[in-house]
Amino acid sequence: MSWKLLLLLVSVPLTAAGNLIAGRYALDSFTPTQANTLRYALALVLLLPMVKRWPRPERRDLPWLAGTGLLGIWVYNFLFFSALQLIPASEAGLLEMIIPAASLALAWLVLKEKITSRGLIGVGISFLGIVWLMRILPPSAAGAKLSGTWQGEILMVVAVCIFAVYSITSKFAMRRLPPPAVATWSCVFGLIPMLAITLPGLVSAPEVLTHASLASWLGVLYGGVIGFVYNIIAWYYCFRHVGVAKTNIFLYLVPVFGAMLAIPIFRESLTVWQLFGAGLTLVGVVLATWPGTKKPSAAEAAPAEPPPSDVVRTPPPRGDVP
Repeated sequence: MSWKLLLLLVSVPLTAAGNLIAGRYALDSFTPTQANTLRYALALVLLLPMVKRWPRPERRDLPWLAGTGLLGIWVYNFLFFSALQLIPASEAGLLEMIIPAASLALAWLVLKEKITSRGLIGVGISFLGIVWLMRILPPSAAGAKLSGTWQGEILMVVAVCIFAVYSITSKFAMRRLPPPAVATWSCVFGLIPMLAITLPGLVSAPEVLTHASLASWLGVLYGGVIGFVYNIIAWYYCFRHVGVAKTNIFLYLVPVFGAMLAIPIFRESLTVWQLFGAGLTLVGVVLATWPGTKKPSAAEAAPAEPPPSDVVRTPPPRGDVP
């Protein structure tokens, strides 16, 4: 593997983790819905000219594309950004670590997909790690948490569940369409409700845009251009040239990079209890999703679409933080 390709592989989780930082700065001047509307509108402007390169969606594809847009672009990112208002970015990133295991468990329960005993053990360990990350135990730690912290953590857990449903929906959407095409059409469908909610307020109070800080605009710019468009294209390029299994392994670095960036930039800190929970969760995720020696079928080898935001893991990766 060339050093250039290795750098590109590392850039995928690094730019996805950067959405945590960009999102927090965007929230200095915008609400979660406003920030997401602006960054995905920007992303769509860049992606639409590429649409003619990909197959056109058929009528049977539209329900799945609408589902990916509503779940991955709108609902997931709204919950994620709302959580960022209540808990540290480093903690939000670590809680996102459970996404691969949650997606695997949901596919097993709903789609009856096969899961190995190692996978089941990994899922169980991952969920146990979340108990540590959220400081549910010991009781003294749980009792010391503020109500806003509980609310932020619950929002993140719900966001993880929504993303798990989205990851399954994206598999059906990508039966005929490549990930960049699905991401583009997901933007279209996800922006419809966001524009309906956001535009009236921006029209009546345009000073929200004119008075926004430079840091917030840079956060929006990063989230749309680097965190979503670049992340999707880079991830898909790596998938084509390295393979989906090797590319997905690098996605385990997303929460690590997220915490490494958030802690010095926002002067955040993690307790030993949380670090233990993060390690436990990561071990469970690796056990649950690490590719085995068995050669996958064509359907199993198909990539999942990079998430619309933020946040990182097995596909869909976060072009985010989906």
